[in-house]
Amino acid sequence: MQLSARLLRALAILLVALPSSSAGHAPNGDAAVGAARSDDDRPPPPCSPADRAALLGFKAGVAADTTGILATWAGGDCCGAWEGVTCDAATGRVVALQLEAPPPKGRHYMEGALSPSLGGLEFLEALVIRDMARIGGAIPAALSRLKRLRELYLEGNMLAGAIPGSLGKLGSLQYLSLAGNRLDGQLPPELGAVSGLEQINVARNRLSGAVPPSYRSLSRLAYLDLSNNLFSGAVPGFIGQFKNLALLDLSNNSFSGEIPAALCTLHSLTDLSLSHNKLGGQIPPQMGSLQSLNSLAMDGNMFVGSIPASFLGLQKLWYMNLSGNGFTGPLPTGISNALPSLVSMDLSHNHLTGDVDQFFRSLSAANHDANNHSNKPSPIVLPQKLEHLDLSGNRITGALPEFTRGAGLRWLDISSNAIGGQIPSSISRLSSLERLDISRNRVRGVIPASMAEMVRLQWLDLSSNALVGRIPDNFTRLTSVRHASFRRNKLCGRIPQAKPFNLFRAAAYAHNLCLCGKPLPPCRKI
Repeated sequence: MQLSARLLRALAILLVALPSSSAGHAPNGDAAVGAARSDDDRPPPPCSPADRAALLGFKAGVAADTTGILATWAGGDCCGAWEGVTCDAATGRVVALQLEAPPPKGRHYMEGALSPSLGGLEFLEALVIRDMARIGGAIPAALSRLKRLRELYLEGNMLAGAIPGSLGKLGSLQYLSLAGNRLDGQLPPELGAVSGLEQINVARNRLSGAVPPSYRSLSRLAYLDLSNNLFSGAVPGFIGQFKNLALLDLSNNSFSGEIPAALCTLHSLTDLSLSHNKLGGQIPPQMGSLQSLNSLAMDGNMFVGSIPASFLGLQKLWYMNLSGNGFTGPLPTGISNALPSLVSMDLSHNHLTGDVDQFFRSLSAANHDANNHSNKPSPIVLPQKLEHLDLSGNRITGALPEFTRGAGLRWLDISSNAIGGQIPSSISRLSSLERLDISRNRVRGVIPASMAEMVRLQWLDLSSNALVGRIPDNFTRLTSVRHASFRRNKLCGRIPQAKPFNLFRAAAYAHNLCLCGKPLPPCRKI
């Protein structure tokens, strides 16, 4: 029996040693494959007790959870069925914690605070706590212990207080988003030391002050969103050093001064928003060199001068909003060829002048194919991609042209200008229009009955002009209209007695010559 015991122990030792020795000295690949298969068959190690304790510390700081996520955090192995927890298969260490409220947004939440125990997840590479709505309190300084962290997303919560300067110790961090919280104070200068940062998003907070000069070293930034805060001061010229920058959003702050010329060297920039700040001066003509731009928003500032002709070289631009500034001079022309991708253009509420007929002809694709020897005006064929055009609140004159086609246009607002002439009957060829606003101009003549063909209209405003005659009876076909106004014209006759026109408030028909019928008093019998 003693010999047998020794033999068994020897066999056990041999069996334990066999896989490694076979893998190292196998004459062919069979033994190596067998060893690998043996490794794959082994169950993954359980999660580290230290990591499990750190996660349970976070759970203890959550007083309420309507998402159901933390209900799965039971049992000894956090690498098993704990929702939102990802472990390394070889080591059993937690490498990612991703907690996101399920849709619909706002219905599900966690209520509580971020526990400093999360700083104990020393192998963590990604921390995402998004749209939990009621996770409040401060961002724990202990998160600076997560030396392997590459992604930190704490979005859509109620986090308050200052952004900890200790986050500048996260040397591996590449993506940082703290958007949609209640953070205040200034951007921590220490973040400038995290040279590998590719994304900073602190939008929709209460942050203030200037952008720290130390951020000039963040040369790898591709995404910078500081929108909807209280930032002030000049737009830093060193942003021009961020050659990888694709998105820059500084909108809804109090940035002042002029646009730095260095901004015009960001040739990778696709989205630029400077909306609703206190920026002024003239737009640098070099901005036309931003050939990658898809979206340009500069509305709600104090820019002056003319719209740079160089903008007409932005071939990839599909969205342009320059509204609410002090731009002067004529409307830009030559747009159709110069901006072939344009979907939306808003030039409203400036001091722009020019002939509206000439502007539409510059938009027209057919204008460039017309016979130059013909005395007839070229037909107006609006670009198929153009959906939204707002020229309201300027000083534009002239008369609307005859249209041949404009099937893509859904929104046309030319209100509050000095446009005269008549409404062309061919306006009905803008068959996709959902909103048409010609109000507060000098348009005269009758309302074309052909407009009854514009069956997609939801908003129709012809008020404050010099229109005469009656509202066409066939407007009863416009059953999708939700808002209409004919007030302050010289109209007369029966209002179309069908929905929706007989249901609008009387104010929609006030201050005309002799309109009658619901909602106004009944027409007199002759």
